[in-house]
Amino acid sequence: MQLFSSPDSPKPETFAALVDRLGGAEAIEALARRHSAFHRARHIKSAADLLRLILAYAPGGRSLRKLAAEAAASGVVDVSDVALLMRFRRCGDWLIALCENLLARRDASAGGRAHKNGVRLIDGSRIEGPGKTCFRLHLCYDVAGQRIADFAITPLDKGETLDRVGVQPGDIAIADRGYPQPDGMRATRDAGADLLVRLTWNSLNLRDGAGEPVDWLALFAKADAAGHFDMPVTVHKARGRFKPLPMRLVITPKPPDIAERARDVARHNARKDQHDVDPRTLRAAGYMILITSLDAIAFPPQLLVRLYRVRWQIELAFKRLKSILRLDRLPAKDPGLVRAWIAAHLLLALLIEDTTAEMADFSPSES
Repeated sequence: MQLFSSPDSPKPETFAALVDRLGGAEAIEALARRHSAFHRARHIKSAADLLRLILAYAPGGRSLRKLAAEAAASGVVDVSDVALLMRFRRCGDWLIALCENLLARRDASAGGRAHKNGVRLIDGSRIEGPGKTCFRLHLCYDVAGQRIADFAITPLDKGETLDRVGVQPGDIAIADRGYPQPDGMRATRDAGADLLVRLTWNSLNLRDGAGEPVDWLALFAKADAAGHFDMPVTVHKARGRFKPLPMRLVITPKPPDIAERARDVARHNARKDQHDVDPRTLRAAGYMILITSLDAIAFPPQLLVRLYRVRWQIELAFKRLKSILRLDRLPAKDPGLVRAWIAAHLLLALLIEDTTAEMADFSPSES
């Protein structure tokens, strides 16, 4: 993307097209003023110029010092690197709002029905920076549309929970073993979405139909005998008020070679932590354990396993962000600058996704 040119050359067409995709210069500036990212035209003449600068800094990979020199040489703005830092650290909310507007326009362009009632993959990834700086990017990924459906940027102490990102009624939210927490599961069900979450034997406080804690070793034996095990359970919390949440527990044995490798990992981790491995941990290593709200007739265990395996797509989405857009290492410690840096990458990623979708819909017969 051409973001800078000489003072006498016209505004780069690629950047002008990007501004148009974001609603135009006036809309960008109104949003920047609303979120206190741009107050008045002083050194930086417009919100569009501010956007050009932060895109050159974040996904463009320039340092603040190099950006200041290049911007001055091209006639965009003549300010110091410290002045740019002070401006950028106020841009996080504005850039996030631009991302949210792009997501909203996707739905609007599809009549408000863009891939609703679909499969949504939920995951988070650490983004580390200098010293102990570390943030977490949470994504909700639309499988049918092959693009990001929602996101959140949080400090690392804000853990991975299902309610960090939004889902729609009728969606199926799929998440890995970091996400089986009662409050997040309840919030997702209250939003009208179904759940399919992987867990370990000690992830949740589960009770059987008689209200007794589940006997994991007995369940594993039943799964071995029948090829799978499927039973209704209720999710409880050890402390605090929580209305039991009805779900299904599904256990399917892994292939023997994969199960043995998983048990080897469990033994290694126990030795590393200098404790004896729990017998239930060794047995559980040989099974895929899923908890879901999906109907047992429409979604039998074999189908649930296949459905869960599409989760690799969100892992690829994170890899693309980190390897192609270089969202793998924060260059800053300041929390405001970090939020703006991550949000700028997300904004570019969403624009790329929209362009890719348009190209996929292009018909060779169209003139």
